[in-house]
Amino acid sequence: MELFLPGLVTLLIVALIVFLVLPRLGAPVLASLALVLLAYGIWSHMTLFYSEYRYTTWTDRIKTYGPMILIGILIFSALSYIIYLFGTEGPSALPASNLTPAQTVAVNNTVNSVANSLGFNAGKKSNGTVLENLGGILNTPNKPGVFNRR
Repeated sequence: MELFLPGLVTLLIVALIVFLVLPRLGAPVLASLALVLLAYGIWSHMTLFYSEYRYTTWTDRIKTYGPMILIGILIFSALSYIIYLFGTEGPSALPASNLTPAQTVAVNNTVNSVANSLGFNAGKKSNGTVLENLGGILNTPNKPGVFNRR
């Protein structure tokens, strides 16, 4: 019982801090706190095990940087692949612009015939294809014969 109660009290205090205090702190405060605690943990570990680290060779010290090097290579590879995939301009805003002229005509004819059959162009003079006027059609509020999202 003498080890159970102090551990339980510690668990309750930590739970209160985690659930009540930490969510109210901002991201920069939490990141700074994490860095300070990490630095303290490394310092504490090095002072505790100094005699063991003193007798290791230089190759044993390099092994501790392995995970950081691996994560760095992984992040660099992922960013390189994303830049390769999308280029420096980013993804295309209009994928239909990659169509050939014959495909564009076919898509416009299909969309226009569907729009006419549904009555979207009823009694209106169209200035172009439905694909070109799609933004105006979708944003026109409550006019009869015009598609409305609401």
